[in-house]
Amino acid sequence: MSGNRQTWDAVIVGGGPAGLALATLLRPHRRVLVLERRDSPPASPPIGESLPGAASILLQRLGVLATFRDAGHRERGAAVSVWDIDCPVWRDTIVDPAGPGWYLDRRAFEQMLQQQALDVGVTLRQGSPVSTVAHRCGEWQLETPQGDVRAPVLVDATGRRGSLARQLGLSRHDGPPLLCLYGFLERPPESRDNTMRVQADAHGWWYTVPLPGGRRVLACHLDLDDPLHHRLKQPEAFLATARQHALLAEALQGADAPERIRGRPAGTSLLDVAQLPRAGPGFLAVGDALLAFDPLASQGLFHALASAASAARAIERGLNRSLGAYQQEMQAVAGRYLQHLRASYQGPKRFAREPFWQRRFMAPAGRRVS
Repeated sequence: MSGNRQTWDAVIVGGGPAGLALATLLRPHRRVLVLERRDSPPASPPIGESLPGAASILLQRLGVLATFRDAGHRERGAAVSVWDIDCPVWRDTIVDPAGPGWYLDRRAFEQMLQQQALDVGVTLRQGSPVSTVAHRCGEWQLETPQGDVRAPVLVDATGRRGSLARQLGLSRHDGPPLLCLYGFLERPPESRDNTMRVQADAHGWWYTVPLPGGRRVLACHLDLDDPLHHRLKQPEAFLATARQHALLAEALQGADAPERIRGRPAGTSLLDVAQLPRAGPGFLAVGDALLAFDPLASQGLFHALASAASAARAIERGLNRSLGAYQQEMQAVAGRYLQHLRASYQGPKRFAREPFWQRRFMAPAGRRVS
């Protein structure tokens, strides 16, 4: 490793919501470095636009609740789905004791988290991929373009890729490959629909929600090997196919086709939490690097913040003593999630013979990848 060497109390690899939240929580007592491989935010708008009301406690801990409430995020309306049966079922947000939650301006949300981390004194280095990582002489040693860094605590917050854990030889368990195709639509000014709409069909499932700023996201989830995805990458065909469902068509009235349809992997992917000690002392994973949720769960951003809070507690208490408790907590989270996900995918029995649904009638995470 090079001679330009710096020592920190904790190094977090990944500058997304989980990494930034953890860095903010650790900073009052520790020198924290966040390494982000990208030198600027991605050009395409991120998807993942929902937070439940329970997140307000986590936002308060991060010191951003007031800023968040003033940022123009949209309060969630009722959810309506065509899922287990072929007719709409409504769920009003009034039944949630924590409050309705929000539809987010995702980019503004991440910028808020980044600014808060910087304000409390976190050091963020963008355009700083990690080329090598090793645990030697009781500390983690990483090589980056800006020089070598060392720390007793190392955290993988690299998202669904889980690149740091993979580099250290840890395994992941993946569910059936799921492709999310999505586009952003301008909503006509007169539209007042504030519902989340979820629609199952033979090829998978759709959802659409209104976003701040007069836009709406429309997303389709289907098997990666379904030939239909080639057609759905055409914006006009994407919107026309969605409008074949009355539940979606009602919310999409007057909307023009998106300028572009984007795609990303979206299925369940989880780190084998029991392997965390194998990586080396002082190693943790948070957010999607630990457990990437199927979008059906609508829990990805909440999990990013919640796992960061749990990891911060474990680090403050001393990982040698508290790693086991963190592992148990995260295993319990994963167990509950997988149980609920499997039950949800078993709901639309009218599609039970279709390949997409047959694959998910089995356990949603079972394929091990290294």
